[in-house]
Amino acid sequence: MTLATLSQYARHKDGTYVSMDLTGDCRALLDHFVEMNLGLEERVDPSTYHITVIYSRTPVPSAETHAGITTKTTARVSGYEVFPTKNDGKCLVMRLEFPFAEMLNKQLTAEGATSDYPEYKPHMTIAYNITQEVDPHSLPVPQFELLFGKVKVEPLDPQFTPENKK
Repeated sequence: MTLATLSQYARHKDGTYVSMDLTGDCRALLDHFVEMNLGLEERVDPSTYHITVIYSRTPVPSAETHAGITTKTTARVSGYEVFPTKNDGKCLVMRLEFPFAEMLNKQLTAEGATSDYPEYKPHMTIAYNITQEVDPHSLPVPQFELLFGKVKVEPLDPQFTPENKK
């Protein structure tokens, strides 16, 4: 290993996290949609709207080569699902049709990324640790595309837990 590779590996010692944030204008549009149409008592702060491409407990320092890619990629919401949280709670997510994220996830998996789940399901969390009953099949789906910004690569923070908007 070269010195740069050793340094990157050390930086990613707890694993690697790759994500893409929703762009500002699109974030505001989606937040308005969520507020007006979903009837949620609690939801995440819209400034945190993002898609996780990988959450790998195995270091993938080669992911750094993808950092900053700004392909202006779009996704469509295909529906909703309720996922379990780390703390035995529930979160509401928007399931996304997002070919770029799926392609990058496959590529990073081939480079050694691992997952706690058997399959990659592109999604964006809308509400974390929800307490109200929500039927994900009855919720309206936005009819506009979601625009994501640059690819972000960070060392994994195994202690991170999202919070709902206050």
